[in-house]
Amino acid sequence: MASSHRSPQPAFWRLQLSRALLPTLGLGALAVASAAVVVQSPELPEAAPTSTLVRTVSEPVEVSRSGERPQLESDVVAAQKIQGQLFVRGLTDVRAGAAADSPSLAQVDVGQTVDVTGVVEGEWTQVMHNGLPRWVATATLSATEPLGTAPCAAGSAVERGLQPDTVKVYRAVCARFPQIGRYGGRGGGGEHATGRALDIMVSSDVGTQIADFVRANARELGVSQVIWRQRIWTQQLAGGGWRPMSDRGSATANHYDHVHVTTYGNAAS
Repeated sequence: MASSHRSPQPAFWRLQLSRALLPTLGLGALAVASAAVVVQSPELPEAAPTSTLVRTVSEPVEVSRSGERPQLESDVVAAQKIQGQLFVRGLTDVRAGAAADSPSLAQVDVGQTVDVTGVVEGEWTQVMHNGLPRWVATATLSATEPLGTAPCAAGSAVERGLQPDTVKVYRAVCARFPQIGRYGGRGGGGEHATGRALDIMVSSDVGTQIADFVRANARELGVSQVIWRQRIWTQQLAGGGWRPMSDRGSATANHYDHVHVTTYGNAAS
């Protein structure tokens, strides 16, 4: 007898399967929907490449400060303003303006030269200092080199221990009379011991020329007294000229073999 039990119909099983899978399919659909939302959101800007960031840190930008200070004249422009040179007669202030109360920017020592532009305002002469126009007192300038400023070719050994005025006498004489090779400086007693006297070793008539030269420039050299060939000349009695001296017994004592010059020490004009 045939069995009455029959296998479920395919349609029935399809219905059961759809009911079992429905929750799972729902979740999957939700996930797909979420993914769609993400895809449709606005795009974010791309990050800068790493290489660009590294380059920004390792290569700082140079900042130009040219606008923070005035431009100086070029050497060519400054040189075009120079009309010549003058010597400085004494320690001189280089000032910012043509006035005694203008700031002193530097000092120029006696015997040095300054570049002048040819511009003069009252008692002031314009000079070029460090490439810029500045001012110095006209009275401190000279067209000729002041006496006693150039070092002697024989060196400075004679100058050791001498006062400033005595050094000036030595340098002035050696420049004007280069044939003189021997001098007596500091030593012994009296004026020589204090560095205020110089002996110029000469016995010929050149000694007379030297003595007259020193006397003629006594104020500029700070000379107070000259002795030569048993005669003496002093600044205090300059109007009287040479005065005779008593015999001291020898050529050296009577100054026949050297010109003796005494200075004030540091009073040269």
